[in-house]
Amino acid sequence: MKKTKIDYLDEDVAYFLGLLLARGEISQSGGVKRIKIEFPFKNLEVTGIKKSYVQKNELIVGLQSSIARISELTEASVSSSDTEHSVILTMESIKNSMFWRNINLIMQHRRTNYEFEIPIQIYEANDQIKKEFLRGYADVAATARTSNLDQVGRHRVYLDVLNPNWRLPVQLCHLLQNHLKVPVQTITYGHPNLRDPQGKDYKAGRVDSWAREHQIKVYCEAFSNVGFYMPHKQEILEELASFNKKNFADAKFCSPPKRHSESKYRHPGERSSKLPRSIRGKHYSAYWQICADLGCPCQPKCLNIFKPFMQVMQTTLKARKR
Repeated sequence: MKKTKIDYLDEDVAYFLGLLLARGEISQSGGVKRIKIEFPFKNLEVTGIKKSYVQKNELIVGLQSSIARISELTEASVSSSDTEHSVILTMESIKNSMFWRNINLIMQHRRTNYEFEIPIQIYEANDQIKKEFLRGYADVAATARTSNLDQVGRHRVYLDVLNPNWRLPVQLCHLLQNHLKVPVQTITYGHPNLRDPQGKDYKAGRVDSWAREHQIKVYCEAFSNVGFYMPHKQEILEELASFNKKNFADAKFCSPPKRHSESKYRHPGERSSKLPRSIRGKHYSAYWQICADLGCPCQPKCLNIFKPFMQVMQTTLKARKR
Protein backbone atom coordinates (compact mmCIF):
# COMPACT_ATOMS: atom_id res chain seq x y z
CA MET A 1 0.00 0.00 0.00
CA LYS A 2 1.31 3.41 -0.94
CA LYS A 3 1.91 5.66 2.07
CA THR A 4 0.18 9.03 1.99
CA LYS A 5 2.17 12.04 3.12
CA ILE A 6 0.54 14.35 5.61
CA ASP A 7 1.49 17.98 5.98
CA TYR A 8 -1.80 19.68 6.79
CA LEU A 9 -1.41 23.24 8.01
CA ASP A 10 -4.08 25.64 9.22
CA GLU A 11 -4.05 28.49 11.77
CA ASP A 12 -4.38 26.18 14.78
CA VAL A 13 -1.54 23.94 13.60
CA ALA A 14 0.62 27.00 12.84
CA TYR A 15 0.04 28.40 16.34
CA PHE A 16 0.90 25.03 17.88
CA LEU A 17 4.09 24.81 15.80
CA GLY A 18 5.12 28.21 17.13
CA LEU A 19 4.65 27.01 20.71
CA LEU A 20 6.60 23.85 19.92
CA LEU A 21 9.59 25.57 18.29
CA ALA A 22 9.91 28.04 21.14
CA ARG A 23 10.31 25.62 24.06
CA GLY A 24 8.92 22.24 23.01
CA GLU A 25 10.07 18.65 23.20
CA ILE A 26 8.65 15.54 21.50
CA SER A 27 9.21 12.12 23.06
CA GLN A 28 7.79 8.60 23.22
CA SER A 29 8.16 5.91 25.89
CA GLY A 30 6.11 2.87 26.87
CA GLY A 31 3.79 3.41 23.91
CA VAL A 32 2.88 6.92 25.12
CA LYS A 33 3.51 9.84 22.78
CA ARG A 34 4.29 13.02 24.66
CA ILE A 35 4.88 16.70 23.88
CA LYS A 36 6.02 19.13 26.56
CA ILE A 37 6.02 22.91 26.13
CA GLU A 38 7.59 25.15 28.75
CA PHE A 39 6.41 28.74 29.26
CA PRO A 40 9.33 30.34 31.12
CA PHE A 41 9.50 33.63 33.00
CA LYS A 42 12.68 35.10 34.47
CA ASN A 43 11.03 37.82 36.52
CA LEU A 44 8.07 37.31 38.82
CA GLU A 45 6.56 40.59 37.65
CA VAL A 46 6.38 42.10 34.18
CA THR A 47 5.85 45.85 33.91
CA GLY A 48 4.78 48.34 31.31
CA ILE A 49 4.58 52.09 31.72
CA LYS A 50 1.49 52.05 33.92
CA LYS A 51 0.49 48.39 33.89
CA SER A 52 2.10 45.59 35.88
CA TYR A 53 1.33 41.87 36.15
CA VAL A 54 2.42 38.87 38.21
CA GLN A 55 3.64 36.66 35.40
CA LYS A 56 2.92 33.23 36.83
CA ASN A 57 -0.69 34.10 37.64
CA GLU A 58 -1.29 35.67 34.25
CA LEU A 59 0.31 32.75 32.41
CA ILE A 60 -1.88 30.21 34.20
CA VAL A 61 -5.01 32.21 33.34
CA GLY A 62 -3.90 33.02 29.78
CA LEU A 63 -3.06 29.40 29.04
CA GLN A 64 -6.65 28.27 29.46
CA SER A 65 -7.60 29.34 25.95
CA SER A 66 -4.41 27.78 24.57
CA ILE A 67 -5.14 24.52 26.38
CA ALA A 68 -8.65 24.42 24.93
CA ARG A 69 -7.27 25.10 21.46
CA ILE A 70 -4.56 22.44 21.79
CA SER A 71 -6.96 19.85 23.22
CA GLU A 72 -9.31 20.21 20.26
CA LEU A 73 -6.43 20.11 17.79
CA THR A 74 -4.53 17.16 19.23
CA GLU A 75 -7.36 15.08 20.76
CA ALA A 76 -4.79 14.37 23.47
CA SER A 77 -4.84 14.65 27.23
CA VAL A 78 -3.44 18.10 28.10
CA SER A 79 -2.29 18.96 31.61
CA SER A 80 -0.35 21.84 33.15
CA SER A 81 2.14 22.07 36.00
CA ASP A 82 4.30 24.86 37.31
CA THR A 83 7.72 25.50 38.79
CA GLU A 84 9.24 28.60 40.34
CA HIS A 85 10.05 30.10 36.94
CA SER A 86 7.86 28.32 34.38
CA VAL A 87 4.50 26.80 33.54
CA ILE A 88 4.63 23.53 31.61
CA LEU A 89 2.00 22.06 29.29
CA THR A 90 2.12 18.30 28.67
CA MET A 91 0.20 16.48 25.93
CA GLU A 92 -0.02 12.69 26.02
CA SER A 93 -1.63 10.10 23.75
CA ILE A 94 -1.39 6.39 23.05
CA LYS A 95 -2.88 6.84 19.57
CA ASN A 96 -0.77 7.26 16.45
CA SER A 97 -3.28 9.79 15.16
CA MET A 98 -3.08 11.95 12.05
CA PHE A 99 -2.05 14.88 14.26
CA TRP A 100 1.05 13.13 15.62
CA ARG A 101 2.05 11.84 12.17
CA ASN A 102 1.53 15.32 10.74
CA ILE A 103 3.67 17.03 13.40
CA ASN A 104 6.46 14.48 12.98
CA LEU A 105 6.45 15.00 9.22
CA ILE A 106 6.39 18.80 9.39
CA MET A 107 9.15 18.85 12.03
CA GLN A 108 11.17 16.31 10.00
CA HIS A 109 11.28 14.01 13.05
CA ARG A 110 13.34 16.45 15.09
CA ARG A 111 12.71 16.17 18.80
CA THR A 112 13.78 19.29 20.75
CA ASN A 113 13.90 23.06 20.45
CA TYR A 114 17.69 22.77 20.30
CA GLU A 115 17.35 21.39 16.76
CA PHE A 116 13.96 22.66 15.54
CA GLU A 117 13.80 24.88 12.45
CA ILE A 118 10.95 26.86 10.95
CA PRO A 119 9.11 24.36 8.71
CA ILE A 120 9.11 24.97 4.99
CA GLN A 121 5.30 24.84 5.11
CA ILE A 122 5.26 28.05 7.17
CA TYR A 123 7.28 29.96 4.57
CA GLU A 124 4.95 28.95 1.73
CA ALA A 125 1.76 29.72 3.68
CA ASN A 126 -0.28 32.93 3.65
CA ASP A 127 0.49 35.84 5.98
CA GLN A 128 -2.18 34.88 8.50
CA ILE A 129 -0.62 31.43 8.95
CA LYS A 130 2.81 33.03 9.39
CA LYS A 131 1.44 35.41 12.04
CA GLU A 132 -0.25 32.57 13.91
CA PHE A 133 3.06 30.73 13.99
CA LEU A 134 4.89 33.78 15.32
CA ARG A 135 2.17 34.45 17.93
CA GLY A 136 2.61 30.92 19.20
CA TYR A 137 6.36 31.45 19.41
CA ALA A 138 5.92 34.83 21.09
CA ASP A 139 3.39 33.58 23.66
CA VAL A 140 6.11 31.24 24.90
CA ALA A 141 9.44 32.94 24.27
CA ALA A 142 8.94 36.69 23.74
CA THR A 143 8.64 39.57 26.21
CA ALA A 144 7.46 43.16 26.04
CA ARG A 145 8.46 45.19 29.10
CA THR A 146 9.99 48.54 30.00
CA SER A 147 13.40 47.02 30.73
CA ASN A 148 13.74 46.08 27.03
CA LEU A 149 14.19 49.70 25.90
CA ASP A 150 17.13 50.78 23.77
CA GLN A 151 19.69 53.53 24.47
CA VAL A 152 17.30 56.33 23.50
CA GLY A 153 14.36 54.95 25.49
CA ARG A 154 12.46 53.21 22.68
CA HIS A 155 10.65 50.06 23.80
CA ARG A 156 11.30 46.65 22.24
CA VAL A 157 10.03 43.08 22.18
CA TYR A 158 12.68 40.40 22.74
CA LEU A 159 12.21 37.00 21.08
CA ASP A 160 14.48 34.50 22.83
CA VAL A 161 16.10 31.48 21.17
CA LEU A 162 17.96 28.93 23.29
CA ASN A 163 21.72 29.12 22.73
CA PRO A 164 22.32 25.68 21.09
CA ASN A 165 19.98 26.56 18.22
CA TRP A 166 22.03 28.85 15.95
CA ARG A 167 19.85 28.28 12.87
CA LEU A 168 16.66 29.73 14.27
CA PRO A 169 17.55 33.43 14.84
CA VAL A 170 18.29 34.03 11.16
CA GLN A 171 15.19 32.11 10.12
CA LEU A 172 12.93 34.06 12.49
CA CYS A 173 14.45 37.35 11.32
CA HIS A 174 13.90 36.33 7.69
CA LEU A 175 10.26 35.43 8.37
CA LEU A 176 9.62 38.73 10.16
CA GLN A 177 11.40 41.06 7.75
CA ASN A 178 11.21 39.47 4.33
CA HIS A 179 7.83 37.80 4.62
CA LEU A 180 5.79 40.01 6.96
CA LYS A 181 7.67 43.33 6.56
CA VAL A 182 8.23 43.61 10.33
CA PRO A 183 11.59 45.37 10.86
CA VAL A 184 14.11 43.71 13.18
CA GLN A 185 16.23 46.23 15.05
CA THR A 186 19.10 43.90 16.00
CA ILE A 187 20.00 40.37 17.10
CA THR A 188 22.05 39.87 20.25
CA TYR A 189 23.64 36.48 19.82
CA GLY A 190 24.84 34.37 22.73
CA HIS A 191 28.39 34.84 21.47
CA PRO A 192 31.43 35.94 23.51
CA ASN A 193 32.10 38.98 21.32
CA LEU A 194 28.58 40.29 21.95
CA ARG A 195 27.82 39.07 25.48
CA ASP A 196 31.28 39.60 26.98
CA PRO A 197 32.94 42.10 24.58
CA GLN A 198 35.61 43.25 27.04
CA GLY A 199 36.19 39.82 28.58
CA LYS A 200 35.17 40.97 32.07
CA ASP A 201 33.17 37.82 32.84
CA TYR A 202 35.90 35.58 31.50
CA LYS A 203 38.59 37.30 33.58
CA ALA A 204 36.33 36.96 36.65
CA GLY A 205 36.13 33.19 36.14
CA ARG A 206 32.69 33.12 34.48
CA VAL A 207 34.11 31.40 31.44
CA ASP A 208 30.92 30.47 29.56
CA SER A 209 28.61 33.22 30.84
CA TRP A 210 28.20 34.42 27.24
CA ALA A 211 26.42 31.20 26.20
CA ARG A 212 22.96 32.59 26.92
CA GLU A 213 19.84 32.97 24.78
CA HIS A 214 20.01 34.70 21.44
CA GLN A 215 17.63 37.66 21.40
CA ILE A 216 15.88 39.04 18.33
CA LYS A 217 14.89 42.62 19.13
CA VAL A 218 11.91 44.31 17.46
CA TYR A 219 10.42 47.69 18.32
CA CYS A 220 7.02 47.33 19.95
CA GLU A 221 5.06 49.29 17.37
CA ALA A 222 6.51 47.09 14.61
CA PHE A 223 5.75 43.87 16.50
CA SER A 224 2.14 45.04 16.95
CA ASN A 225 1.58 43.71 13.43
CA VAL A 226 2.04 40.24 14.94
CA GLY A 227 1.13 40.59 18.63
CA PHE A 228 0.42 38.07 21.39
CA TYR A 229 -2.54 35.93 22.41
CA MET A 230 -1.45 36.08 26.07
CA PRO A 231 -3.64 38.97 27.34
CA HIS A 232 -1.09 40.46 29.75
CA LYS A 233 1.66 40.44 27.12
CA GLN A 234 -0.63 42.03 24.54
CA GLU A 235 -1.79 44.79 26.91
CA ILE A 236 1.78 45.78 27.76
CA LEU A 237 2.76 45.59 24.08
CA GLU A 238 -0.04 48.00 23.15
CA GLU A 239 0.97 50.40 25.92
CA LEU A 240 4.64 50.45 24.89
CA ALA A 241 3.82 50.58 21.17
CA SER A 242 1.62 53.63 21.77
CA PHE A 243 4.50 55.36 23.57
CA ASN A 244 6.89 54.63 20.70
CA LYS A 245 4.48 55.92 18.07
CA LYS A 246 4.13 59.22 19.91
CA ASN A 247 7.83 59.72 20.46
CA PHE A 248 9.75 58.13 17.57
CA ALA A 249 9.76 57.87 13.78
CA ASP A 250 8.84 54.65 11.97
CA ALA A 251 11.11 51.68 12.66
CA LYS A 252 13.70 50.96 9.96
CA PHE A 253 14.69 47.63 8.51
CA CYS A 254 18.07 46.12 9.33
CA SER A 255 20.67 47.80 7.12
CA PRO A 256 24.17 46.82 8.26
CA PRO A 257 27.09 49.11 7.34
CA LYS A 258 29.71 47.80 4.95
CA ARG A 259 32.46 48.36 7.52
CA HIS A 260 32.63 48.24 11.29
CA SER A 261 35.79 49.53 12.95
CA GLU A 262 35.01 48.94 16.64
CA SER A 263 37.61 46.69 18.24
CA LYS A 264 36.63 44.03 20.76
CA TYR A 265 38.58 41.83 23.13
CA ARG A 266 39.95 38.63 21.59
CA HIS A 267 37.84 36.33 23.71
CA PRO A 268 39.07 32.74 24.32
CA GLY A 269 35.43 31.67 23.97
CA GLU A 270 35.65 32.37 20.25
CA ARG A 271 37.04 28.84 19.90
CA SER A 272 34.43 27.19 22.12
CA SER A 273 32.76 23.95 21.02
CA LYS A 274 29.48 25.61 22.01
CA LEU A 275 29.73 27.62 18.78
CA PRO A 276 28.75 26.11 15.41
CA ARG A 277 31.64 25.30 13.08
CA SER A 278 30.67 28.04 10.62
CA ILE A 279 31.56 30.75 13.15
CA ARG A 280 33.94 28.95 15.53
CA GLY A 281 37.39 30.52 15.76
CA LYS A 282 36.25 33.82 14.21
CA HIS A 283 36.31 37.26 15.79
CA TYR A 284 33.33 39.61 15.39
CA SER A 285 32.76 43.31 15.96
CA ALA A 286 29.02 43.40 15.27
CA TYR A 287 25.93 41.17 15.21
CA TRP A 288 25.43 41.48 11.45
CA GLN A 289 28.82 39.89 10.81
CA ILE A 290 27.59 36.80 12.66
CA CYS A 291 24.34 36.94 10.66
CA ALA A 292 26.39 36.91 7.44
CA ASP A 293 28.34 33.82 8.47
CA LEU A 294 25.12 32.11 9.54
CA GLY A 295 23.74 32.66 6.05
CA CYS A 296 21.52 35.75 6.30
CA PRO A 297 19.94 36.21 2.83
CA CYS A 298 20.23 40.00 3.25
CA GLN A 299 24.02 39.73 3.48
CA PRO A 300 26.37 39.55 0.46
CA LYS A 301 27.60 36.08 1.38
CA CYS A 302 25.32 33.20 2.19
CA LEU A 303 27.27 30.35 3.73
CA ASN A 304 26.61 27.10 5.53
CA ILE A 305 23.24 27.29 7.24
CA PHE A 306 20.56 29.33 5.53
CA LYS A 307 21.50 28.79 1.89
CA PRO A 308 21.02 24.99 1.91
CA PHE A 309 17.74 25.48 3.77
CA MET A 310 16.50 27.94 1.13
CA GLN A 311 17.60 25.63 -1.70
CA VAL A 312 15.63 22.74 -0.19
CA MET A 313 12.63 25.01 0.29
CA GLN A 314 12.72 26.23 -3.33
CA THR A 315 13.05 22.66 -4.64
CA THR A 316 10.09 21.58 -2.50
CA LEU A 317 7.96 24.50 -3.68
CA LYS A 318 8.68 23.70 -7.33
CA ALA A 319 7.74 20.05 -6.77
CA ARG A 320 4.46 21.04 -5.13
CA LYS A 321 3.50 23.21 -8.11
CA ARG A 322 3.89 20.35 -10.62
